[in-house]
Amino acid sequence: MGKVWRLILDKKGEGYYNMALDEALHLNYYQNNTPTLRIYGWAQPFISLGYNQKPQDVLTSKNTLPFVRRSTGGSAILHDQEITYSLVCSLEDLSLPKSVKDSYRIICSWLKRFYSCLGLEAHFAGDKIKGSYSKNKSLKLTQKTLGLYSNFCFLSYQHFDLLIKDKKIGGNAQRRKRNIIFQQGSIPQRLNFKMIRESIKQTEDLKQKTTCLDKVLGEKTKFSYLRSLLARSFKLSFGLKIKAKGIDFAERKQVNRLLADKYSLESWNAGRKN
Repeated sequence: MGKVWRLILDKKGEGYYNMALDEALHLNYYQNNTPTLRIYGWAQPFISLGYNQKPQDVLTSKNTLPFVRRSTGGSAILHDQEITYSLVCSLEDLSLPKSVKDSYRIICSWLKRFYSCLGLEAHFAGDKIKGSYSKNKSLKLTQKTLGLYSNFCFLSYQHFDLLIKDKKIGGNAQRRKRNIIFQQGSIPQRLNFKMIRESIKQTEDLKQKTTCLDKVLGEKTKFSYLRSLLARSFKLSFGLKIKAKGIDFAERKQVNRLLADKYSLESWNAGRKN
């Protein structure tokens, strides 16, 4: 792990731009071979749909929020007051095993460290089934429900989703091509349950199944502090050399192209046709 990682501590950006930049970092890894962690936020409420989702299946007739389709899978997220990250690297960059399941657990372990730094105990959803420490009877987490998807990301449980006080906090989605990993993740500071219900279908059990940082900490969190803490947790978890740096000229051109030809177009956001 001799490479120097690039850290992009970004601001709160517009939704189409956020997805275009994330994909540009992914695509350009094949040219610049630079592992990158980007941490950012959202300038306004914005819905991202999983790659295979269609808006007519997910969004309500009352929805007035803009939406964008991600290049990663999973389910819809209403991004608002949150910390978001994207990660681009090879298996070798983090000394990861080839097994998707084993590597996913290792990658997500740095998020557990982040929560621990905040004084919070987080558990993987898959470990909940094996353990006996779940006291929330409404969790309804079993071998049958684990791995199922719902319209809204925070209402379904994947093996390495993180739970705090028996409620899911945030979510992660990954795309892999050969040995290159592209992962996106969302950590909500605050959740607007009313806005979620008005915008996304089948979101009845929100308060029973999901939570956010302000709720579990009992105080209002600050974006800038959490952004720095998340970066530090990543560095310490993997023992990496990290340097804060922006995007290069080629990536900037790629972002502009992706915005014009993909993420700002209804033909992309309405769902794939092939």
